[in-house]
Amino acid sequence: MANFSTHITVAAAGAGLLSVLCLQVGLAGSREALLLALLGTIGGILPDIDLQHAYPSRIMFSLFGILAAFLLVFAKKSELSIVELWGIGLTVFAVIRFPVWMVFHQYTTHRGSIHSLVAALLFMFLTTAFAYHVMGEHPFMSWLFGLFVFLGFVLHLLLDELYSVDFMNTRIKKSFGTALKILDWKNRGKSTVLVVATILAWAVVPDSRSFWDTLLSAETYHIIGSRFLP
Repeated sequence: MANFSTHITVAAAGAGLLSVLCLQVGLAGSREALLLALLGTIGGILPDIDLQHAYPSRIMFSLFGILAAFLLVFAKKSELSIVELWGIGLTVFAVIRFPVWMVFHQYTTHRGSIHSLVAALLFMFLTTAFAYHVMGEHPFMSWLFGLFVFLGFVLHLLLDELYSVDFMNTRIKKSFGTALKILDWKNRGKSTVLVVATILAWAVVPDSRSFWDTLLSAETYHIIGSRFLP
C-alpha cells in the first residue's frame, strides 16, 4: 500500500495538471481551476479516511468541517451577526470533526466498502450535489468538481494496487486485489448501505447533459490538441 505522502503528492500533481488543462481550454476560470486542483488532491486521500488513527482521516474530517463551516457562513453572511456566524462556523466544524468522525469509524474498516469504485461514485455524486445545491455552481462546473474527486479517488486505488506488486522480486503481495474493487463483496451489509447511499446521492445531482456534451464533444478535444504543445 502506498503511504500518505505518495498519495497526496501524486494526487496533487495529477489534479494540478488536469486543472491547468481545464483552465487553458476554457472549461474553468482561475478560481475554479484552483478548486479543481484542491478537490482532486482531496479525492486522492479520501479512500484512507477510514483509518481512524492515521493522518488522512483526521485531516479529511478537519477539512470537511472547515469547508462546511465556511460555506455555511458565506451563505448566511447577510442574515446573521458576526458572533452568530462565529458560533455557527465553530459548531459545524466541531460536529463534523468529532462526533461525525467517531460515528463514521464505528461502522467502517480499512480497505472495506470505502475502498471501492462504488464509493468513488458516491463521493463524486455528493461533491456534485453539494456544489450545485449549496455553493450555487452551474451544473457543468458542479459535475466537473465531482469528476475531479472521482479521478483522485480512483488514482488512490490504482496506486495501492501497484504497490501490491513487488516488481523487484516479481511477486504478488497478499494485499493485491483489496484496493481496486467494484464493491466489498465480503461485507454485504455495509456494501448494501453504500449502494443505497450512492443511489440517493445520484437522485439529487443536477442535470448532466451539458457536462457530457462538452466532455464528449470533438470540438473540446480539438481545442485541447491545438493548445497542448508550444
